[in-house]
Parts: sequence; C-alpha cells; structure tokens
Amino acid sequence: MKLAAVLALTALGLLGVLWGVDLGVVRESLSAFDVRSFAVCWVCYYLTQCFRCWRLQALLGRPVGFWRLMSITSLGFLAINVLPFRMGELVRPTLLTDEGVPLGEGMATIFMERLADILMLLAFLLSVGWAVDLPPGGIIVQGTDVVAAGQRLFGVGVAVGVVGLSVVTLLGERALRITDGLPAAILVRRFVEGIRAFVLAPLRMVRVMGLTALIWVVTLVAVWATLAALPGLPSDPGAVVFVWTLTLTGLAAVPTPGFFGGFEALCVAALAVLAADPDKSRTFAVVLHLGQFAFTLTLGCFYLLKEGVTLAELRARAR
Repeated sequence: MKLAAVLALTALGLLGVLWGVDLGVVRESLSAFDVRSFAVCWVCYYLTQCFRCWRLQALLGRPVGFWRLMSITSLGFLAINVLPFRMGELVRPTLLTDEGVPLGEGMATIFMERLADILMLLAFLLSVGWAVDLPPGGIIVQGTDVVAAGQRLFGVGVAVGVVGLSVVTLLGERALRITDGLPAAILVRRFVEGIRAFVLAPLRMVRVMGLTALIWVVTLVAVWATLAALPGLPSDPGAVVFVWTLTLTGLAAVPTPGFFGGFEALCVAALAVLAADPDKSRTFAVVLHLGQFAFTLTLGCFYLLKEGVTLAELRARAR
C-alpha cells in the first residue's frame, strides 16, 4: 500500500510538471525518440550500481561479498526514493550490521561515500561557468539561485568534512574520550574509528575517488543518451555536464519529496539557459527521471522479493 501511495504521488507530481505543456510537441518528440537509448541508459545505471558496490567494498575494507553489497545498495536506493525525509539513507548501515559491520562504522562508510560525491559535484559545479554562459542574475528555481546556493552549500559541507576528518585523525583516542559519557558512546566510537581507518589508508582513498569519478562519467553517458535521443535538444559534452550538475545541485538546495517536480523543474531551467524548447525540455526531464526511477524501482523490488523483506521492514530499520 505504501508503494502504491508513492506511485500515486509520483503521478501527481508528473501531472503538475506537464500541466499546460504542448501535447503536440511532446508527441512529436516521443515519436522521434530512439528507444534504444533506454537500453543504453539501463546498462549505464547498472554499471553505476556495480561501481557503487565496489566503492562500498573499498570504504568498508572488510570481506563483504559483491552480490550482498548489490542487494544492500539496491534496497538502500529504493528506500531513498520511496521513504520520506530521506530515511532511506539509514537503511544501508542497518543492513550492513547483518554482515558484522558495527552500525557506527556503517554510518561512517556512508558518510565518506556522500563526502566523495559532494567533492565530485563541487568540482563540476565550479566548472559550469566554463561550460556555458550563465545568466547575470543567476539561475532562479523556486526563488533560489541554485548555482550560488549549491556552491555555498557544498563548499561549507566540504570544509566542515575536511576539518572534521582532520580533527578525528589527529586527535584519535583523545577525541573519542570526549564522547565516552554520551548515551551513544559506542556508536560514536565506531563511527570515529571507521573514519580514521579510512583516512589513514591513502590507497583506499585513491580507489574510492577513482570509482566515484567512474560513477559520474557513466551517469553522464546516460544523460547524454537521453538528450541525444530527443531531436532538437543540445547534447554536446558541456550541455550534458551543465544539465546534470545543475539538477543535482538544485535537488540539494531545493529538495522536494521523491525528487519529482523539483527534478523536472531543474532540468527545464538548465536547458532554458541553453535556449532549448521548454516543451521538449519537459519531455526530456520526465523521460530521464522516469527511466532512473523505473530502474531503481525494478532492481529494488527484485531484491525485496529475493531477500524476503518489505518496505515496512526497511522503514523500521531506518527508524
């Protein structure tokens, strides 16, 4: 029932995005759409899922099997997309406890994974001004200049992350003693120990950042395949990087439940800077988002059935 409610909300979100669109332009775009691009996109999405599993292995530094990590990752991303308030972020650490990974260490692993993604996104965000000419007034979505807000948000996030990692690494046991009186002292200790173990292994750091770069490159190929499959939309490398970077930045700066509505608005705003037709832009945004969502839903539901768990159980773990 909860999954049905999520799908109903998704349909309502899409209806809001498409309201007032020129259906003639949509039909024309879809009739010329190269359906083979869906196959390219799904291959890319599966490859990124594989790279995420290998990255998770590198972060953990533990002998957890690849296919078990594929199950954990697929269930986690399903939960992120269908559970409210991004509760799904907590699903993977709890599933990792079944493999003998302490909860605090699992949370540290996901924290480092997100920090690697933020570093990559910040690098792309700082380069978008070279890829395209940004409007003098910025790119405003729902009253927010998403580029400026994203640069501030991710810049502060990276700075706080680097300072925190430095303190944890340099102070070591002295930093842990500060937390010994807390109710969650063991959780905090495992989190800090997980962070230190990673920071003190530079080869693991290099491997993680290399896999993060591969995740981004392969995802950009999927975005390019969708843009190229819809005639009349820009699909050069600069446009692809700009559209995807702005979309991800905006989703962090202007979050929306389930990402529907916000994702499409941001894609359209990015393509508007590139002087693309707004109706074709909305068609692209919906096709891209539905393709990603369908992949996540399909793989996640497969592992729900395979593991014999339910969304309610995943939510209970997160809570």
